[in-house]
Formats: sequence, structure tokens, C-alpha cells
Amino acid sequence: MANFIVSYDLNGPSPSHKEVDDLLESLGATRGRILETVWYVGWNGSCETLANAVNGILSANDQFVVVEAREMFWRNLLITDESLRESWVANEPANA
Repeated sequence: MANFIVSYDLNGPSPSHKEVDDLLESLGATRGRILETVWYVGWNGSCETLANAVNGILSANDQFVVVEAREMFWRNLLITDESLRESWVANEPANA
């Protein structure tokens, strides 16, 4: 598994933030909203596959980025530091 950061700006009525969360859940990804429109995602697939899945529900006016993250530092996020730390460590590749 790898750790990803997914960030998006929704510029229309659809999809909603809940629909993005539901999509990530349907993929079986470990996830947590760390800032308003920034998600931590622990994912077993590739960056491209995750990006294609997110892009598939966005409107043409929405913006997004998916980044595979190897290292991260944080403070005062929307999820607890401990839950992020546990997920991050659990999803680090074995060869990291």
C-alpha cells in the first residue's frame, strides 16, 4: 500500500464532498479528511488509478490533484494526529 494526498476544489453542485468520500470508501481506501478539501488516502492501487477514479465523478469545472506521499509532517488537522500516524505507518510500502 501507499500513502496519497488527494485535494480538490468543487466548482458546481455535483459532486458533493460526501460523494467524494463515498467514492473513496467504495474503493476500499483508508481515508481521512485532513483539511477541508484535502484527504489522506491509504490505497493499494496506483496513483493513476486513484486519480482516474476521482476524476470520474468530478465535473469539468472541478479541480483536483493526487500525489503519492513518502513523507509528511502535520499539525492541527481535522482528524486526530494518532489516527493519521497509525494509518500512515500501516500503509507505508515495505521497501520504504
